[in-house]
Amino acid sequence: MGKNCEENFSFRIINAICCSLIICISLPGNSYLLWVVLKKVGLSSSADCLLLHLTVSDLIFTFTLVPWTVNHIWGWIFGNLACKLFTWCIFLGLYSYMMFLTVMTVHRYVAVVYPVFASSVGNRSRIYTHIASAVAWLISVGFSLPEMIFSGTVDGPDGVFCVPNYNSIFVELFGYFTQIILFFLLPFLVIVFCHTRMGFAILQSRIRSRNHAVCVILSIAVGFFICWAPYNIFLLFFSLRSLGIFILWESVLEVIYCITHVLAYSHCCLNPLVHIFGGKKFRNYLPWSRGFRRLSQRISMQTFSNSNSFSGQFHL
Repeated sequence: MGKNCEENFSFRIINAICCSLIICISLPGNSYLLWVVLKKVGLSSSADCLLLHLTVSDLIFTFTLVPWTVNHIWGWIFGNLACKLFTWCIFLGLYSYMMFLTVMTVHRYVAVVYPVFASSVGNRSRIYTHIASAVAWLISVGFSLPEMIFSGTVDGPDGVFCVPNYNSIFVELFGYFTQIILFFLLPFLVIVFCHTRMGFAILQSRIRSRNHAVCVILSIAVGFFICWAPYNIFLLFFSLRSLGIFILWESVLEVIYCITHVLAYSHCCLNPLVHIFGGKKFRNYLPWSRGFRRLSQRISMQTFSNSNSFSGQFHL
């Protein structure tokens, strides 16, 4: 399916433009998050450790998008070995993102819904975090290796392209249903359940910024659904079509594939946008935030001095 989409020149140009926009948003955003976590905030909490892993997975995926953008325009010019390596990296970024987003969701769920239990765990939470992170990376590496094995370069009418090349329909469908069930459906159910419980817990609490917290939680769940649901629904329909159960024209499949996979690729922009614009801890380190703070302080000082001079003149 990816091969047919690559052979359409207009789709290739559109994909290259969309991938370039994703890179321009994700690369500086996730690099900023990485800098703040490592240099400013530190890794003192389990949440920051998990955010570090999630940011690294986003950066792996983003850097891998660069050769794929070149592939959309000029074809694959990096050789067969690089095709396998970058295919493995892009699926490693995808799968690890799913795993760490799920682990982060469960961690936040326990901290919000069961705060007494979370505080009783204490220092052991760091050990659990490291174990969960190691398991998440092992699962991601293990399930992304078959994508590397069954990828390679093929000659097309417009050049050489790096595409999946499965040796049987069983292997292809196994890969599709693994993505749908293990790396979308299960994380999605966990995210919806945990975020729903967290939303009710926050609304029932006396937190001043509870509306803001609920909006952040809702944006994570909605963003995850928008990015991944269309692509996985397409994979399901395409799998049913391969089995002869579902009938859909090839041209329609090409359009749906090229739209849904761009939405899925844009997931790497979600993490920095939510944490930078939704969290004051990360927004305070932005260069222009200092200028806004200095400007507000200067205005308040001028207002205070003007009010004092006015009151002095009044008393005279």
